[in-house]
Amino acid sequence: MTHVTESAPRREDPPQHPEFEAAVAGGALTSEGPGSQHRYRNLILGGVAILLFAMAMLTSYSSAFGNPTPNGVHLAVTGDAESIVALEQQGSLDLTVVSSEAKARAAVLDREVDGAVVLPAPGKDAAVTTYIASGGGRGLAQAVSGIGDSIAQRLKTTSTATDLAPLPEKDPAGSIEFYAILFAGLGAALGATVFGRILGTVDTSSRFVERSIVLVVYAGALAGLITLWIDAALGAVTVDPGAVFAVLWLTGVAIGGAVTGVAALGGTIAALVTTLALVILGNTSSGGPLGVHLLNDFFQALYYVFPQGDALDLLRSVQYFDGAAIAAPVIRLAVWAAAGILLTLIAMLLRSRREAAARARGAGVLQPTRQHS
Repeated sequence: MTHVTESAPRREDPPQHPEFEAAVAGGALTSEGPGSQHRYRNLILGGVAILLFAMAMLTSYSSAFGNPTPNGVHLAVTGDAESIVALEQQGSLDLTVVSSEAKARAAVLDREVDGAVVLPAPGKDAAVTTYIASGGGRGLAQAVSGIGDSIAQRLKTTSTATDLAPLPEKDPAGSIEFYAILFAGLGAALGATVFGRILGTVDTSSRFVERSIVLVVYAGALAGLITLWIDAALGAVTVDPGAVFAVLWLTGVAIGGAVTGVAALGGTIAALVTTLALVILGNTSSGGPLGVHLLNDFFQALYYVFPQGDALDLLRSVQYFDGAAIAAPVIRLAVWAAAGILLTLIAMLLRSRREAAARARGAGVLQPTRQHS
């Protein structure tokens, strides 16, 4: 007589009770709970982690915004050749010589330069004319205006400054765009992390579609609320609100998608680390209300790494420059979104291979054992 015996692991589903769910979450959420098992060790570790985070925030923001100095300011110049040669000796400036005042103005409006200076011929009783664009960064515009004033002092003449992209009366500091991008990115990153914990790991095509839909809808809701606030409540939208919404929606999709991909590949901890990097380094490297060319070399290099700088530039182009120079930031934000999709698909592929290997090993262990009597 032949008997076939198989030993297969039995998966026990956890009991679906509120007490179990609370235990999984670390305790009931209606109180602070009983505390950690290793109280003082975890107290020290938690305290040190929070202090490090606070100091990282302070160090990053104070280093970026504490002492703004012109660094690689791009100017269009036209006029007296001798004065232009003297101006080229300043290492903090990147000059583009144009043939006329009209071309200098156009270069500013097209976002090819940060500002423009028209230099009068020597001996002529004419002022130095400086064209600035506060919409590209109030601090940067003030720096360009200061450059024009210093040139006029050397030439012993007067200077006038014309703002080609003035800020609205209700946002004279030009900070609302920065805060809109800051919280659109933060909300998208935190949302992607929380949704991962709620919906579970993206390990099937159906879950990939589900998470994509959730992210797109959530980014739209986030962008809509921010647009509504800065338009209706603050009056800081200078164009069609739909254009501002589109920029914020793209920002949310790009950052949320990237964090989703990181979480799929490295888990919640990796997503939180990415979020912290975005908050500590991404927001500061955007230049904020100052402008990127008032940052040091370190943060200017990070501008091309993190997405907030592109999002802020895109929003400013839409708000103050009739959509000039939007191609590059749109492409870089799309790359962030595509990177999130790619990381998610890679994580799905790796997980599928691990599960297939596990099933193959299990099939080898569970081969039927024949007993003869």
